[in-house]
Amino acid sequence: MKSFSNNPSWMTYRRLLAEEFGLNLKIEPQETQLRVCGHLVRVDEWLPQGKAKGTVVLVHGGGGNGRILAPAAEPIAEFGWRVLSPDLPGYGLTETAPDFDWDYAEWPKVIAEIADAQTGPVVLMGLSMGGLTAVFAAQQSTQVSGVIATTLLDLSDPRVFALAARWRWVGHLSLFSMAKMPWLFDLLRLPLWLTTPLKAMSSNSKMQSYFLRDAFIGASWKPARFFRTLHQYQCQSWQLGCPLLLTHPGADVWTPTELSLLVYERIEGQKHFVELSNGSHLPIEQPAYQELSAATREFLQAISG
Repeated sequence: MKSFSNNPSWMTYRRLLAEEFGLNLKIEPQETQLRVCGHLVRVDEWLPQGKAKGTVVLVHGGGGNGRILAPAAEPIAEFGWRVLSPDLPGYGLTETAPDFDWDYAEWPKVIAEIADAQTGPVVLMGLSMGGLTAVFAAQQSTQVSGVIATTLLDLSDPRVFALAARWRWVGHLSLFSMAKMPWLFDLLRLPLWLTTPLKAMSSNSKMQSYFLRDAFIGASWKPARFFRTLHQYQCQSWQLGCPLLLTHPGADVWTPTELSLLVYERIEGQKHFVELSNGSHLPIEQPAYQELSAATREFLQAISG
């Protein structure tokens, strides 16, 4: 099995978390593989001490992988919850099904199937684009008891799609190409550093460089079709049958809070909003990181009773 253990990507990320942010991760997650929707999905697993109160499934965004969410996982395991963090199809070390056609619709489907395979309470926690993916997955699942999101970006909205691109003109050009010549657009493969403002993931220059140059993030190439199907994915209903917690970073220059609130106000159901004091798109700065952990713990306590 392909592994992140001793992988330069993980070793560099872990070192930067410690040296630049004071986050000394103590646990090396266990790695497993799950056969989900025909994919061989690589999954990180963190186990609590004692019996788990439930399972939290972490959902990464369009510029990451399951291992990037390790800083969010450790506090949750300390709260007594088991944590699963999969590499979604096309990202990280997951081996995709032979017929995978880079359709974004596969992402919420995979998360929903993982959730349905668990016992006990299941909470989905999505960061970046993973926030709305978690909402879509919860709508498809019969098992999800709650959703936590750091951002809620409706990338089917042309204005939001353009704003989320590295350069606005790239976003507008992509929208034009998707509408007028999707067959040609789908043939393109682009590096993530070109399409996505990965520097905005963090306020720290060394971490910015990591996101831009890492082989699994900025230096990885993705078919443009994935982003077209992401933009054209249609939410059939904004009704959510479980509680939602939105914890938006207060200093997110990539996706300002008001963009998440546009979706948050649209979602029908029990919900709560917390804006972190600071924190970039990946909120690992203090005190945002502590505030996120505290809000997550309170939410999970309510779920577990």
